[in-house]
Amino acid sequence: MHEVDLHGLRPEEALRRVAQALHTARIGGAREILIITGRGWGNRLQEPILRKKVEAWLKGPDGLRAGARGSRVSSGGGALTVQLQP
Repeated sequence: MHEVDLHGLRPEEALRRVAQALHTARIGGAREILIITGRGWGNRLQEPILRKKVEAWLKGPDGLRAGARGSRVSSGGGALTVQLQP
């Protein structure tokens, strides 16, 4: 399975990396990609801010154009498994 690790990235950087990773995975014929966001313990609010932003992006027009067709929380909340359009 393709994967991308977003640890240490700002939300804007992370979303660019996700778009690139989805494109690469789809070109490679992948049906799913694992997006590692972390659980969110490394921020001031102790909340999964990055995961929430990535989830919203995947459901929005940019994510749909990039081929995202659904996602589910994985790895105890530290990642998203994203289903891709063929």
